[in-house]
Amino acid sequence: MMVHRVLLVGFSILALISQAAGVRANEPVSHAEMVKAAIEQHIIPHIDALKAAADPLPGAVENVCKSGSAESRQQLSQQFAKVVEAYAGIDFLRFGPMQEKGRREQISFWPDPRGFLGRQMRLILTAQDEAIAQPGALAKQSAAVQGLGALEYLIQDKDVPLGPDEAARYRCVVAKAIAGNIVRLVGEVSTGWEKPGGWADKMLHPGPENDTYKNESEAAVEVVKALIVGLSLTADLQIKPQIDPKIRLKPPYDKSGLQKPFYAASIASLHQLYNALQLESYLPPERRWMKDWVAGTWRALEASDGAGGHSSHVERDDSPTPREVFDRANGLRNMVSNRLSVAAKLTVGFNELDGD
Repeated sequence: MMVHRVLLVGFSILALISQAAGVRANEPVSHAEMVKAAIEQHIIPHIDALKAAADPLPGAVENVCKSGSAESRQQLSQQFAKVVEAYAGIDFLRFGPMQEKGRREQISFWPDPRGFLGRQMRLILTAQDEAIAQPGALAKQSAAVQGLGALEYLIQDKDVPLGPDEAARYRCVVAKAIAGNIVRLVGEVSTGWEKPGGWADKMLHPGPENDTYKNESEAAVEVVKALIVGLSLTADLQIKPQIDPKIRLKPPYDKSGLQKPFYAASIASLHQLYNALQLESYLPPERRWMKDWVAGTWRALEASDGAGGHSSHVERDDSPTPREVFDRANGLRNMVSNRLSVAAKLTVGFNELDGD
């Protein structure tokens, strides 16, 4: 009889432990955990990937300018594509080191509906000022001519291609300066995030003495806001021009044929950030339909190549139309802004998105 009672007590204790563990497993992540996961699982790895892609860029430009060989041109194109795709993964992180000193625009001056980049580049190439090769000289120029778009302009110029010929000599001077400037800018972004006391530390240690984030919720809002901005940029700048003929906007890095890779990298990065944030952990069981809808939306966005075609290695067999992609991205943006953020007790107001 005593043994029976001991067993019953033992089973009761195990049941309570299991129940407590189950409650804990179903609890939503804290705002602090949300920020930590976003930084460690998404932001820092993507910034590191961009730095790793950008560092070989000056050498690739140098090789083309020395040899002009088909192999060196192919290597430069491939390295440039790697940098553009890596950049697409952080384009929407428009705060902190990316925002400081206008680095985001300097790295990637897109969109450019008025063709400002082309006009500025023609002026530079006409002036033939050798001083542009001096350290820091390019940084004093317009943001339009400092980064990836300007380098693409030179790489894709078929009339005067980069190489050892005298006609391309000054263009190589400018291309080398731009490639070095891209490495500098990306390095500053990386250092700004990862140095002791840098932006990662600022977000991970909010409080009264923090000049930007007074509590964990403010830091979490910043990251959720970046997700919303990313969905907005994808919908409004990459997809909407395909369904609205009144919008005259060239796709990102289309001269290099990188419109589709840029879209794919953007969506993949946004999905990774969404997963890291675990906003769905705040939804009650009766809101299961939201999780199902979001899952279907990510499948649709990933099934598209961003240009009306079908992406490879995805779950959906059909090709979502640009209209569906636009509506899905918009719907997901609204879901995060008005449902998931609210459930997580995070206030991301419209005004907070102004200027992004």
